[in-house]
Amino acid sequence: MTAQPRLFEFRMGDHSPENLVVAEANREAALLLANWRTWPGGALALIGPQGSGKTHLALAWALENGARQLAADSQVETAARAFDDAGAVWIDDADGPHSDETLIRVLDLAKSGRGPALLVGASLPKFWQASIPDLRSRLAALGAAILGEPDKFLLEVVLRRHCRERFIELGHDAQVFLVENMGQSFAAAHAVAQSLDELMVRGRKPVTVAQARRALAAAEQAAKE
Repeated sequence: MTAQPRLFEFRMGDHSPENLVVAEANREAALLLANWRTWPGGALALIGPQGSGKTHLALAWALENGARQLAADSQVETAARAFDDAGAVWIDDADGPHSDETLIRVLDLAKSGRGPALLVGASLPKFWQASIPDLRSRLAALGAAILGEPDKFLLEVVLRRHCRERFIELGHDAQVFLVENMGQSFAAAHAVAQSLDELMVRGRKPVTVAQARRALAAAEQAAKE
């Protein structure tokens, strides 16, 4: 018998509407984060597409380990203080606008044993923009935990979360229909929830299969335009 996905062990408290679920798409990444003491050079990149839950997973790791969040464009001195204060740091959207000097400092401090550093982004570190050659080489060598697209179990969880954020109640049959018929990706779940929202399918009455069908058709049409 195949083991059922189980809840991630990190305690999310009030920082999340529900416990983070570990399924096939994020199981390996969750294991790598849990074993942070084995990260080469004390640092790791967490990579995944939009909506994949990478920030959710990073936050769970940060809460478990008391890590301080650091903006990618922070001053170098701020990075050093973050390690002094918390002993671990994490940077969301590290592949966006950032300070090369700060990222180098973070990697240096992690390598020296000041604490682990988790860098979160949508693409592999070797593709991140960096004007300093030393940083480019370090990013290219940085280990990465990669989040895959969701299986149906995780897709269902993500779809429910997107709908809940929009005050949309999915009926059971509508949920089953959508999970079986929409694309098996985080982007598809987001697009369908957005389509339901635009159709004003919200309130106390659960979404019906007919409404779900219309929303899915609208989302698929929008994707073609």
